[in-house]
Amino acid sequence: MSDVSVTPTTVFRRQTRPERINIGDDELVRNDIIAKEYGATERTINRGDVKGAPFTYVGGVKYRPLKRYREFITSQIQTRGQPPARRQRSSHHHR
Repeated sequence: MSDVSVTPTTVFRRQTRPERINIGDDELVRNDIIAKEYGATERTINRGDVKGAPFTYVGGVKYRPLKRYREFITSQIQTRGQPPARRQRSSHHHR
């Protein structure tokens, strides 16, 4: 058996991509770099995607717009003792 390890294509591709891409008034930051900066794993960071965390792919590599991602994180802050947000009831009445 060979003891040579094969690096997955995605890891190799990601490492050859820039960590940050300037896009005008914002900056795209590679997903693994965001995870490192927040002291979390990529898997944990990716859990926010279903809640609306902004991201995009550039050349098959996941990036997050830094300003918009920070706004998303801020919007997820919860305060104890606050009543849960209630859904609006529909305007039609049942008789």
